[in-house]
Amino acid sequence: MSGLYIIHGALRRQVSPRSCRIFSRNILSGRPARTGPTSLLPPTPARTRFAPSPTGYVHIGSLRTALYNYLLAKATGGQFLVRLEDTDQKRLVPDSEGKLYQDLKWAGLNWDEGPDIGGPYGPYKQSSRLQTYKAHADQLLGNGQAYRCFCTPEELDAMKQLALDESRDPVYNKACSHLSVEESARRASDGEPHCIRFKSDGKAPPVRDLVYGTYKSPVPLDDFIIIKRDEFPTYHFANVVDDHLMKITHVIRGAEWLISTPRHVALYDAFGWQPPEFAHVGLLVDQKKQKLSKRFGSFNLSSWKEKGILPVALLNYVLLLGWSPSRDGGEKSEIMDLNDMVQKFHLRFTKGDVTVNNKNEFFQKAHMNKSLSGDGKEAMLASILLDLSTTIRQCEEIRESGEGDATSHKDLAMPVGSLVLLARSNESDLVVSPSYVRRLFDLDGSRYTNPMEYLKRNAYLVWQIPEQEYKERLQDDRALLGKISVNEKIGEESQCNPRQVSELAAALLDSLEGISLSDWSEENVKTAIGPFIRSIGYIKDDNQFKVWGWKFLRWVVNASANGPALIPSMVLLGKDETLERVNRAMQVAQRMEAAALE
Repeated sequence: MSGLYIIHGALRRQVSPRSCRIFSRNILSGRPARTGPTSLLPPTPARTRFAPSPTGYVHIGSLRTALYNYLLAKATGGQFLVRLEDTDQKRLVPDSEGKLYQDLKWAGLNWDEGPDIGGPYGPYKQSSRLQTYKAHADQLLGNGQAYRCFCTPEELDAMKQLALDESRDPVYNKACSHLSVEESARRASDGEPHCIRFKSDGKAPPVRDLVYGTYKSPVPLDDFIIIKRDEFPTYHFANVVDDHLMKITHVIRGAEWLISTPRHVALYDAFGWQPPEFAHVGLLVDQKKQKLSKRFGSFNLSSWKEKGILPVALLNYVLLLGWSPSRDGGEKSEIMDLNDMVQKFHLRFTKGDVTVNNKNEFFQKAHMNKSLSGDGKEAMLASILLDLSTTIRQCEEIRESGEGDATSHKDLAMPVGSLVLLARSNESDLVVSPSYVRRLFDLDGSRYTNPMEYLKRNAYLVWQIPEQEYKERLQDDRALLGKISVNEKIGEESQCNPRQVSELAAALLDSLEGISLSDWSEENVKTAIGPFIRSIGYIKDDNQFKVWGWKFLRWVVNASANGPALIPSMVLLGKDETLERVNRAMQVAQRMEAAALE
């Protein structure tokens, strides 16, 4: 027993937690497999497939599966198929098939054969292949490798409960396997409801896996169902029949299917077919180590699209969740477009669960910057500006409707006022000025990841600052307010003179009002206020003067929120909006100072 241990991680959820349920240590290690094949790619063209069930929507786990299968096919000069496994009729989601095609096309993963385009081995939807499955089930019935089961659901429930009460595995007890061929055929022809079960000898065949090496099931193989009472095949049966008939050479899928694969190999053996190569990749889990679900909204592909992520950035992100490029010389950058992914792809995957991280932001920025510096710069920029304008319009609709509470915009998660004057469009059919949006992007575009995050960072360059926000942010610095002074030169000497915040704002207002509208530029604003801003500070405990002027200016211009450089921001806002902000900040400070004296 020293070389064995109880199953942990992704596979644990599929096995009863009993002490006899053990796997070899090499099966569950988080390290690349040391056994099994070591070639990076097969020597011949691979035929792979992405076979989702239309019971939900594409999420990053299923996108990763599709991507790996796509890359293997393209890297070897083979074909990539899409097949719909829609045998679970009760759980079908009506629009999921259409969204599946849309999502894959959006991601750039085009397929060579599939339900919508056909192909030499169609149809590619399992509900259209029922006669094929029936013929193959009849073949197993005819050679004694399957049998009809007439047990009712109530009888099966009773068997399961009895087995659990007696601490036995809740597997079928083979009651109908003893029926004669004649009796079974007669009862079926009489219309008695039944399913068809695979007739197992109890021995689970070993599975050769490219990730986990040789996998041996710790439990005997049961007489599992291959055709359900509704005459639809089970996933296991249809999967095997389809993969064989469609000449699939490699199956890359999540590690949760590894413990079911002995059933698939048993079916291949029963038909005398060669199984494809299997590669079971680590499950994607969230920060709580829970498996991602196709019905868990925040990981659905649609939510990523709505956030404005680039398709190539999302592909790059999911590619590296359980896989990494070879480090054997050459370019080691993890920033890859789809062509790079094809060129670098190999079949060495990481074992064990893979925790979803937030590197999507890194890849989004990298691919955004790459797109904005390449041949497609203008098209990408036009798309970004349109997305920004659309999102501003949507935010305005929410603000005007009063959705959310009184202190925070529902989507921006901060209070905002009306659009700043220069951001307002003069055209009746537009909410925001396109030229202003362009200048807003030019100011801080290197930080762009998606429209909403960009607007959150730059909200007060688009919308006016509510007075209450000035007050609350100034209160955050109340411990310093009594210590603020201006370091003024008198002759050759410097002297620190105490100042109220309202006095600082009044002096700033005087300096800015002296700049004409035509001279409102970054250089002139900097010249007018730079020395004054640098003179504002306070004396620290060690008697050193600490400059506070830039924090003061950020409070005036941006309500202390993080954002781009302040003076360029003032130029973007324009003279009128900037003076309005200085004046409003001064009034807030005056009221707070007066209240402090009462």
